[in-house]
Amino acid sequence: MNLFANALAAALGRCIVSKAVSEGGAPIGFMYREEPVFEQDSGWRFFSGDETDEFAANPENFGVYDIGGITRNHPAVSEWLSQPAGTAWELDENGVFQPAADWQPQD
Repeated sequence: MNLFANALAAALGRCIVSKAVSEGGAPIGFMYREEPVFEQDSGWRFFSGDETDEFAANPENFGVYDIGGITRNHPAVSEWLSQPAGTAWELDENGVFQPAADWQPQD
């Protein structure tokens, strides 16, 4: 990760991550940014992209993590961290993040 990405990750603070990624070792396949909801919240939410609706509905399946640690383990997300709230990204069939076409921010 480059110096700018390191500095940005440190400044952003915390994020919410699916335990499929944080504990299960799955790669990040879907991510979005919403307006922060707690102190030090970057607004970033990271998923494997394979979570079921039932899994995602259970708050016990998510944790709050330092965004710097997530980017160290998943450096490909670093280049997207400056994207504004209301944006979402998913891996395409070639393993490249693209705007998520069917995602809408929740109210």
